[in-house]
Amino acid sequence: MLNKLFCFGVGFTGLQTCEYFNDQKWITSGTTRDRNKKVNPNIELIEYNPNKGKVYLSESLASSKILLISIAPDKNGDVVLKSNYEDIANALKTSVKRVIYLSTTAVYGDANGSTVDEKYKINPQSDRAKSRILAESQWTDLCDKFGVTLNILRLSGIYGTGRNQIRNLINGTAKRIIKEGHVFNRIHVADIARIIYMLSVSDIKSDIFNISDDMPAPPQDVVEFAARLLNTDPPEPVIFSEAILSEMARSFYSETKYIINQKIKEKLGLELKYPNYKLGLKDILKEELNR
Repeated sequence: MLNKLFCFGVGFTGLQTCEYFNDQKWITSGTTRDRNKKVNPNIELIEYNPNKGKVYLSESLASSKILLISIAPDKNGDVVLKSNYEDIANALKTSVKRVIYLSTTAVYGDANGSTVDEKYKINPQSDRAKSRILAESQWTDLCDKFGVTLNILRLSGIYGTGRNQIRNLINGTAKRIIKEGHVFNRIHVADIARIIYMLSVSDIKSDIFNISDDMPAPPQDVVEFAARLLNTDPPEPVIFSEAILSEMARSFYSETKYIINQKIKEKLGLELKYPNYKLGLKDILKEELNR
């Protein structure tokens, strides 16, 4: 069987993952809403928006060994399953050996600063998190039906080149918002890609994993550290209650928890390349200055 990855949603994380798989001599293909998206020519792109009409994917999914889902759900759950159930079901019956679904640690809700591992009771507060739980359930039912391994990865806040506080400072969009006691974990996109690959070539059975770094921290600390790397002043601090934020940005400040990532590290014998945001930002700095 071909070593082939199909990725629903070749966006920030999906693209990095496809490129990592390409480096390991895998064939990669996936979907994008942007027909003009510039990517490595080794990645076969298919224009796809499940909310704007049917796109048949049976040929593209054929012979795929790994299926990666990196498209956000809506209130009815997974939009990919709703649009292409038959194509996916046929692929699960014939070639796909493992499905990897990218979810979020937001499904745990607010832990009031407690530690959270995979046994922690889910308690989604936002509509976004509730949709993720529904999508997790839908993929679990489908993979159980066809006996295909499913790994659900609950991701902390994703950052990497082009999406980080150094870039925000350069662009003038960084905010230094202070909310007492608020911390959250992050995860570098390069570590996500490597974890997805390691799972793909493993014999690990269906399971749920928290994917995060080892250093939860207040968001203002990250902005201040990025400013020091740039040898510039951070933005003036703003108290959370006075901050002007989007609904999604505000939701990040409504929950605080310390994510435990021990399970994935033990299962894979994994050492994160970027176990904390300081190492990640230091490595990103040169790339951001040269963009």
